[in-house]
Amino acid sequence: MFSFTKEQNIYEISGIKIGGQPGIYPTVLFGGLFFKGEPNFISAEKHLKRMLNLSKKLGNPSIPDFFIRKEQYIEKILNFIEKKFPKNHPFSIDIIEPDLKIKSLELLDKKNLLSRTIYNSIHVGITNEERDALRLHTPNMAIIVAFNPKDKSPDGRIEVLQNGANLTDTGLLNITKKLGIKKILVDTAAMAPGDYSGAAIAAVPVIKEELGLPTGCAIHNVVEKSKWLDDFKSVRKQVDASSNVSIPMFGGDFAIFGPIHNSDIVFPMIAWQDILISEYVENYFGIIPDDSHPRRKLF
Repeated sequence: MFSFTKEQNIYEISGIKIGGQPGIYPTVLFGGLFFKGEPNFISAEKHLKRMLNLSKKLGNPSIPDFFIRKEQYIEKILNFIEKKFPKNHPFSIDIIEPDLKIKSLELLDKKNLLSRTIYNSIHVGITNEERDALRLHTPNMAIIVAFNPKDKSPDGRIEVLQNGANLTDTGLLNITKKLGIKKILVDTAAMAPGDYSGAAIAAVPVIKEELGLPTGCAIHNVVEKSKWLDDFKSVRKQVDASSNVSIPMFGGDFAIFGPIHNSDIVFPMIAWQDILISEYVENYFGIIPDDSHPRRKLF
């Protein structure tokens, strides 16, 4: 459990605060939708309602992470967000292909949704066309993935953020700020098992101490790619969900916890962990939790 000497940035989007010293604000939880197959909007609406109710009850903010993997899904998914999701709630769009990113940004702007959008993500593969689109259609907040293929240590992640590690013309932080995005979250880039995957967690306090930025990751990706867990199917979901506990334990601010249908397990686990951290840091460092914190809601 940590208290950082570096001043910690706190960013707000639609009333949700992310960042700060551990123990002040609850861990923000991103639940993913539409990873596979045709988007099922009936199921999505049900899971979103459940996640929002858990958030309200326990205190951990919830942000849906909409994965867009085909062009024909862009308008359908954004229409769903516009019509079926609460008007004042933030969301993230998770897109791999640069062309789909550009088209999604254009439509988000047209629908006046950019003020609620968290862009997932900016990384060393950013194209000039993507940069141009982000300048024209600037989201409220962006996630930077601190992936450095040449050096996967925590220091390598810092390097790619600060100077680009000779992979980009300048550091990813500078690129993002030049695009007009002032609210930045850092994803420490969880890799496959055996590929220095533990560094994703070790990098959380390093980045918080060095840069003071809200930091987290999708550590569940490591679990998802751990094929040996196929021999333990009865506990795979619990292992996936519980992996996220390591993020707040190491001082992190947000967890991209994977499929939204894991919300029932993830939310109480992280609320419990946040309560333990809050109790400790208040007694030891004098850090007072916000009124939204699970410790305030549940005790």
